[in-house]
Amino acid sequence: MPNQVSAVDAISPAFARMWQLLFRPFHFGLWARLAVVAIVTGETSGGGGASLPNFNNNRSGDNHWATAGYVFSELGWDQIQPYLSWIILGGLAVLGLILLWIYSDCVYRFILLDTVISGECRLREGWRKWKEIGAQYFYWALTYAFGALVSVGLLIGLPVLLAFRAGWFEKSDQHIGALILGGLLLMLLVFVLVATLAVIDLLARDFLVPVMAFEDVGPWDGWRRLLPMLGADKLAFGAYILMKIVLAVGSAILFTIVNLIVILILLIPLTLLGVAGYFAGRGAGINWDASAILLVAALGMLALAGILYVVGFVYAPGLVFFQSYTLEFFAGRYEPLRNRMSQAGAPTAPAPPVVNPPRIPIPPWPSSEPSTT
Repeated sequence: MPNQVSAVDAISPAFARMWQLLFRPFHFGLWARLAVVAIVTGETSGGGGASLPNFNNNRSGDNHWATAGYVFSELGWDQIQPYLSWIILGGLAVLGLILLWIYSDCVYRFILLDTVISGECRLREGWRKWKEIGAQYFYWALTYAFGALVSVGLLIGLPVLLAFRAGWFEKSDQHIGALILGGLLLMLLVFVLVATLAVIDLLARDFLVPVMAFEDVGPWDGWRRLLPMLGADKLAFGAYILMKIVLAVGSAILFTIVNLIVILILLIPLTLLGVAGYFAGRGAGINWDASAILLVAALGMLALAGILYVVGFVYAPGLVFFQSYTLEFFAGRYEPLRNRMSQAGAPTAPAPPVVNPPRIPIPPWPSSEPSTT
């Protein structure tokens, strides 16, 4: 039997492999390419998030939603019709960009997998190599997203519709107990459904991607190969999911703090440049017309892109660690991955032109040979 490491035991070798790949020695080009991977796959936040705005926080008592409704109600068809084609084109452009991003994310999942195993990150070659199988994973992702939205919509919409048709909302004072209990039960069911969907997404990203990559199969055949493995070792994979959540929370806290520090440091020179540019333009007599506003907006978008890239650069260790953690855990349970890792050997970054520094001993990739212990 191959050496199957537990979810806890996989942490140490994953950290050691991340350290060797990124710091022994430090290679700027590898980090720069991994920053692109982190941005495309949406992993730059490390699990952090932002709070939602409070739309009802209005001291004057006005409702923002009512104001917006009033504005739109005042717009007639004659006022909207001249801009209708632009509105449709803008909506289609946004939808196209979203689909392109999702497709790129699907392809870059395979590029990340290949990078951590081989120790080399080649974006253009990786795109050519993985774009076809990434497209298959893209179709799965769209189907999954549509099914998830429909499931959540039906779970919430059907009970609400039934309660509405029964007149519970019109005579809420007569059904207050049923509304409260039903609402709590509905919230619990929604939480269970969303958690289940999140677990499915996690299993797809971590385990379906390697199965598709190393057996050259589509997502549905990949699931047929993966599900028996999950069923044969339920406790180990369950522990993996729990440990992944714990690690993700810790990573989110750590990288949120680091990102805030980095962003604050970057904002200092950007703010000084902005103030200097404003006074320089004012002294030159530049008017704030449409062209000037568009130029400032473009510079702002460029600065934002630069900040995001730096954040992705900083998150490279987290990106490599989590992929290494998945590989260390899954390799002992999936022979094609184990064989590929054994052939690749320990991943090493390109050596510098000077004498290599002494290396810390790194455990080898799991071998396909039976354990002798």
